[in-house]
Amino acid sequence: MTGFPFGVIILGAGAGTRFGGPKAMALVEPGIRFIDRVVSVARDAGADPIVAVLPKGVAPPAPARAVVGNSASEQISSLRLGLMQFANTVTEAVLVWPVDHPYVVVESIRAVLDSYTRTRATIVIPTHNGRRGHPGLFARACWREIMTVEQNGARGVIQAYGSRVVEVPVHDAGVVRNIDRTTDMNAFQEGDDVVS
Repeated sequence: MTGFPFGVIILGAGAGTRFGGPKAMALVEPGIRFIDRVVSVARDAGADPIVAVLPKGVAPPAPARAVVGNSASEQISSLRLGLMQFANTVTEAVLVWPVDHPYVVVESIRAVLDSYTRTRATIVIPTHNGRRGHPGLFARACWREIMTVEQNGARGVIQAYGSRVVEVPVHDAGVVRNIDRTTDMNAFQEGDDVVS
């Protein structure tokens, strides 16, 4: 349990053109979709609520609730749709989790949450071998900026915070493993450890 209320926004509305279909529906393993795996880890970390921005007709597992996103829109539009679900809640921070990062382990989520508890930084991002990954934590203090940023979406907000962004090194390669094409999954399964 964390000492503060937090939620998760899963970004999965994209059409997955390069992947061959919506990534939310892709299988990590037989019977387990990307969206299933991400919701499971988010739930195990204690997130409540879990909001999944998905294409029409794609349903997340409980306890996540779906918001229909526009596959033709930029990712920041999905993030804003998700954030709107938290407007009248006591949620202090959200983890923003692209569905194409299904291999993140719960220990990485806990590391990000622990860092926020210690530092109260507005933005906390996991890193692996010096590379920034997902999911990042965004405290309520920057939500207005996310809703109004004009260029580069959430990345633009992160850039604006500069050295005030707290990075959390983790041993989990899943935080930087972006599944963009089916071959990315094959490479992962053929020998890239989730935890190195």
